[in-house]
Amino acid sequence: MILTWLDPSSRAEVYRFYRQFMPYARLTKKELIAVGYQLTTHRKPSMASDTIAAAVRLRPIGPYQLLTGMLVHPDYRQQGLGHSLMQAIDQSLQTKPSFLFSLPELTHFYAQHGFVEHGVMPAEITQLYQGYLNQGKQLVLMRYELQTLTKS
Repeated sequence: MILTWLDPSSRAEVYRFYRQFMPYARLTKKELIAVGYQLTTHRKPSMASDTIAAAVRLRPIGPYQLLTGMLVHPDYRQQGLGHSLMQAIDQSLQTKPSFLFSLPELTHFYAQHGFVEHGVMPAEITQLYQGYLNQGKQLVLMRYELQTLTKS
């Protein structure tokens, strides 16, 4: 898988990808979008011939960012692409305080990549999180902490 950060003007294919597999997702031009391509040959990714295997978005919220819309194509699940994607964006997560709203069954996955559930959360993030809870969504608020990463 080759990770590419998309320019805001060249996102048509990733919009289709999200519409097909995560139709409730609302992409914005302010978001950073990383796409992992499953290459058909060993060369630079080409949107015309390579398959989007995974994508993730980093949404700016004031001085923070929210990891959102992490999606692996159904044909490529259970192959470690989610872990590869998280490793590939690790440096971007370190640029500013990063958060995510995890499904309860995925908290262990995100914990493996430096996200924790405890601690002080900023008001901007907490307010957005509370809005999702008020809609009846079952989500867990997590914060990225570089120092919690332990590689063995």
